[in-house]
Amino acid sequence: MEGLALPEDAAMAPGATPPAESGVSALGAPEREALRRGWAVAPLTLICIVVALIAVGLAAMAVALATT
Repeated sequence: MEGLALPEDAAMAPGATPPAESGVSALGAPEREALRRGWAVAPLTLICIVVALIAVGLAAMAVALATT
């Protein structure tokens, strides 16, 4: 069939094909080191204080609504 054949200079030589997926797996970003510690004491304490203040505020609002 005319027009469907590859030109001679466009054909790839044996061994000149690109690598398979396993050949390009190392091209990604480097892996990060795992975290060594959990939450620090200061942020965890601050979060607990904020949660306690919200709970006290909600309880006070419930008492105020119940008494009116």
